[in-house]
Amino acid sequence: MSTSPSPMLLAIDLLRANIDGMEPEECEVHVKLVLDTIGALNEYINSPSPKSADARRNALSLVRRLGLHMARLRDLINARRLASVMRETAQAAGSVSPAQNVRRLNPAPLI
Repeated sequence: MSTSPSPMLLAIDLLRANIDGMEPEECEVHVKLVLDTIGALNEYINSPSPKSADARRNALSLVRRLGLHMARLRDLINARRLASVMRETAQAAGSVSPAQNVRRLNPAPLI
């Protein structure tokens, strides 16, 4: 008998995930899990079953936090896509190194 974890427990686990260290494919899977969990939490909130005020408040808080997490995740995915496109464009233009045109700041010598 396999039971899936409650959406509240899954939401907590998803919020703890280190999205900065994920590969692009892992990010896409994470996006789907976050969206599915938000949907499951919304179903729980809107269900006619009796629930305590604390449970309802907790679910609403998790939905809000997952929404913020989702925005950060989408920003990260878009930033990675932009970096990839910029790298490909630089290589197509004939640049040897992506850091070739970057000026280095030389700090003042310490006396």
